[in-house]
Amino acid sequence: MKSLTTTGRIAVIAAGIGILLAFVMVGVLLRRATRRPLPRTETARARQQRADPSGYDLGRPVRLMPTAFPRNTHLPDRREGSVSGSVDPEAFSAGRDLVYVDDSRVWWESDHDENDDECDHSMHVAMVVPFRRVVELVCARGGTLEVHDAYRAARVHGSRSLHKEGRAVDLTCDELGLETLAKLCWAAGFDWVYYETGSGGAHVHCSVRRDHDVVEQRFASTQPAATQPPTQRE
Repeated sequence: MKSLTTTGRIAVIAAGIGILLAFVMVGVLLRRATRRPLPRTETARARQQRADPSGYDLGRPVRLMPTAFPRNTHLPDRREGSVSGSVDPEAFSAGRDLVYVDDSRVWWESDHDENDDECDHSMHVAMVVPFRRVVELVCARGGTLEVHDAYRAARVHGSRSLHKEGRAVDLTCDELGLETLAKLCWAAGFDWVYYETGSGGAHVHCSVRRDHDVVEQRFASTQPAATQPPTQRE
């Protein structure tokens, strides 16, 4: 058999390479067609799961209601910063951590205040489950939950306020009264609940840990602490 010419050998090699490339392309296309789409990042997926309260029994309290919750007392008997954690600008990102919460049964102050450029619907993702739960507990008793402050990037609150990360919320309820509301907030699972009567008006201040929805903290005590001055809140 006569040996192939140089041109012939080149043609055979090119054909072989073409067939090999065809097999590679078919394999890539098959992998793309069958591969399960992945989220952009694990953080994005985790954030979506954390903001979804569908896996929780929101109508069921997670703690026993205290028998009493006097004015200017808080649960647990510790400073807010030691329970819910302090403000940390390096750990907080508004674009990543805040979610928009809405419920037509809730009265939102920012929806009725034309001079307020803040949005009371903006909350830290860790706040979603206890907030949704207290809405259900209040509505079950014929009340209307009122939200007066949630995320506040500036003004109103001090530099160490958890409102600056959306991890605190100020609530009232005319129908049930503030003592009952404070009890329900504690039963709903907020990490720190304070029945506050200060110059800003009486309300129930609630806050959560940054990882509240990941590791929900439990406290054995169900009795309010002794009266504490407003400076205990950070």
